[in-house]
Amino acid sequence: MDHEKLAAAKLWLVSAPPAEPVGGAAADRPRDLAYLSHALYALVPVPSAEVPVMTCDEWWRVYVNEDWLAAASVPDVARELAHVVWHLLSDHAARARSMGVDSSTASAWTTATDATVCATLDPDRLRPSRLHGADELRLPPNRSAEEYFAMLSGLPAAGHPNGDEGPATGCGSGADGLPRVHELGPEHEAGAVPSADGRAIRERVAVEYRGHHARRGTDPGFALRWVEEVLEPTTPWEPLLSGAVRRAVGWVAGRGDYTYTRPSRRAGSVPGVVLPGQHRPVPRVAVIVDTSGSVDDTLLARALGEVDAVLLALGVPGSELTLYSVDAAVHTVQRLRSARDAHLAGAGGTDLRHGFAAVDRQRPRPDVVITFTDGDTPWPDSPPPGSPVVAAVLGRHGRRLPPTPEWATRIECLV
Repeated sequence: MDHEKLAAAKLWLVSAPPAEPVGGAAADRPRDLAYLSHALYALVPVPSAEVPVMTCDEWWRVYVNEDWLAAASVPDVARELAHVVWHLLSDHAARARSMGVDSSTASAWTTATDATVCATLDPDRLRPSRLHGADELRLPPNRSAEEYFAMLSGLPAAGHPNGDEGPATGCGSGADGLPRVHELGPEHEAGAVPSADGRAIRERVAVEYRGHHARRGTDPGFALRWVEEVLEPTTPWEPLLSGAVRRAVGWVAGRGDYTYTRPSRRAGSVPGVVLPGQHRPVPRVAVIVDTSGSVDDTLLARALGEVDAVLLALGVPGSELTLYSVDAAVHTVQRLRSARDAHLAGAGGTDLRHGFAAVDRQRPRPDVVITFTDGDTPWPDSPPPGSPVVAAVLGRHGRRLPPTPEWATRIECLV
């Protein structure tokens, strides 16, 4: 294999171009993408006559057709290297498994991922000529691979570019997670990049890319979203909300006490002595719902559903659930079996202090307070006495949500 040409292609990608084109067109000038260095030099080249050009596997091996390599120019080799590197940086193999990609849908997934890779390569004129971007596929721009896959997977395989290649070639298992017969196993002596090291490479490249974008500032949105996902991963809010409610309610339910109104199960072991039984309190839950016009009703319904599921599991519905509809005033106070049964009223401004004041007047006092709001509201200076507060702040990705008090457990519910 011509390792010198591969090395030259990597240098072409990461080196700064000369001030003026020297001995060639500007299109063939080095690309100054130094942030890719850690990923490019982690690749393990393997010669293979089974691939038409270049593919990759999950262990950062690149399988290169030697005949193609000998005939290709350094910029063309560099474009293929950038192509496979972005499959690996985007962790397309793991994402393919999460989407249930198999041999029948691998072609659609490969086309979808190539469309996102093209969006990253195009500004630097690095797209290999054999790849098809979203525009050529008549797909909307700036979507994720999963969204493109959903649009494409309903089409017959012959309708996809590269559809004739099938999962046997495509871009390799590094793009769709499906091993090929010519690929080497993870323990092969040729070398491999373990999963943990792969994650470290992605993080390092993301850090370098952020600095690159600060200098250049002309990169596509896909790559910036990738940086945010790597460096600031988003955890689904549903389990966070459920966990916060479960902890708050479960702590109250665990505060058992002794009572003589219920005989002890061990009373028979001590004749003539009255032993107290144990009483487990049923938690009293107050739910404050921001019904101002700025709250997303669909997201509110999803969040209420998550809380309902937790309260049902803990035995709260049917006993001590009180719901308050609040915008700039308290409109309704309802005792319910389920939060989803609420009749909400409002749609004006927002001042949840009125809702907390009503909760503070509730007798007996609630053990837990859960509030749903977009956060654009004044808050009281302190929580209701003895009641932990869970604040579910509803909003959309990319928008900065207003702050909440330190005494509230904040869960951001975003769509």
